[in-house]
Amino acid sequence: MITVKFFGLISVDSNIRQLIVKEGTVRQVLDEVIQSCPNISEHKLEQAIMFVNKKHISGNKRFSVVLKDGDELALLSPSSGG
Repeated sequence: MITVKFFGLISVDSNIRQLIVKEGTVRQVLDEVIQSCPNISEHKLEQAIMFVNKKHISGNKRFSVVLKDGDELALLSPSSGG
């Protein structure tokens, strides 16, 4: 199983800190998150800063990263400031 952890506005807006989902690619995991938590939009998840096992992943290829049993996917909402 994969542990998905939520940080920033994603966590605050959806009132969730973590979710346990099945193994698969990042895209498959995000799809499962959307099904389990319909109040989290796909757009928010796709825009999130992502870490797999505390290592930053970026770019379009991040959606094809395969997550295995025991992995952790952390999703941090991007912040804005000025």
